[in-house]
Amino acid sequence: MSEPHLGTAAGEAELVALLARRLPGRHGDLDARLQAGVPDRLAPAAVLVLLERGPAYRLVLTKRTHQVFHHKGEVSFAGGVADPGDADARATALREAHEELGLEPGAVRVLGELDQLVTVTGFLVTPVVGATDADVIYRPNPAEVERVLQVTMRHLRDPDHWFDDERVWRGEVHRLRSCRFGEDVIWGATSRILQNFLTVVPPHLLP
Repeated sequence: MSEPHLGTAAGEAELVALLARRLPGRHGDLDARLQAGVPDRLAPAAVLVLLERGPAYRLVLTKRTHQVFHHKGEVSFAGGVADPGDADARATALREAHEELGLEPGAVRVLGELDQLVTVTGFLVTPVVGATDADVIYRPNPAEVERVLQVTMRHLRDPDHWFDDERVWRGEVHRLRSCRFGEDVIWGATSRILQNFLTVVPPHLLP
């Protein structure tokens, strides 16, 4: 009998159970070095780590415009700061995905959450994992999203696409792991979330 994968009900149920029983930990590569440089007060935020079901599973990211206030021109997951009306991080992630991508909350099945992480820009981010069908239609908000990136799991798991990247923060050079995708580079908090995701989710669930 073959192992279940995410395109099957059994595979999705396995991923839900895996995320529910995981042991929280820090899988990013900047937490220890940057804790002294983050603000004392952190704004709660959430992102949607969105999986497209299909023969070759893909993660959905966005290339941000230069009109947004934070992280201009960067590759990121759809997401943002919690609103007072949001019931929880999952509600924040789904609302932001609707605002940025035109993705209806009902089109997403929430599967669980990854480790929270602190960003150097003062956010406490909860990554919410969800799944949607491969034929879903995105309607990006042109003020926030330059384009939608759909990256296969095979690409993300290939070590040849990862490299040691150097970035300057407050006058200090920091080395972190980043991932190339075409002409774009996935780095920073998004890279840290991906590292967590790839560590937690076994390859057989996402071929």
